[in-house]
Amino acid sequence: MRVYKFYPAKWGREALSKRRLKVSPIDELNDPFEYLSLDLGNKSVRAWATQFRKIVSQDKGIISFSKNWHQPLMWAHYSDSHKGLALGFEVPDKLLFKINYVENRIKPESDVDVSKSSMEGLIQKLLRTKHKEWSYEDEYRLVRPLDNCICEGDKFFAAFNETTVLKEVILGARYETSNSDQLSSELQSEGVTFQTARAEFKGFRMTPQKLARLQKQL
Repeated sequence: MRVYKFYPAKWGREALSKRRLKVSPIDELNDPFEYLSLDLGNKSVRAWATQFRKIVSQDKGIISFSKNWHQPLMWAHYSDSHKGLALGFEVPDKLLFKINYVENRIKPESDVDVSKSSMEGLIQKLLRTKHKEWSYEDEYRLVRPLDNCICEGDKFFAAFNETTVLKEVILGARYETSNSDQLSSELQSEGVTFQTARAEFKGFRMTPQKLARLQKQL
């Protein structure tokens, strides 16, 4: 499946230069309801969920992607108001899971069942659930064990590999060309394609810039 990762220009160029993706521990994701999409009205469920989130955050990280790069809000929120870039990757479908966007929090049938089978099912459900206000992201996730990641200080990274193959780079509509000709040449020699985003003339989405003279350079 082709999926996209959005970056401000500086961090996007660093990701390309170092051929790696940032992996976010769950407690560093930008939604405070991550893994807390349960209805927490019950005190015992609330205590369990808080402890569960803490435990899961210690050993699992997330790489978040979007299914497409045409959503202008993604460029505004994650690519420095269209000044950044989006990286397109081929990732095996079986490794990705789609986020389910809901109106209401998940209601436990009763007090949380701590059996292994029930826990696994609940973990998967919590991992896949966010409020519908996030639906513009059209998010797909890749889970990575933190102990298999590159660790630099308190940051985690996963190298580009056969399960995250870089295929394309889309430069934002307001991207400013840097001195990255060598990096651009290296990537093109690896089969990576480049294009520039622009606003549609009739709609409200981003679309490829077709005019060669208006193509931006990395």
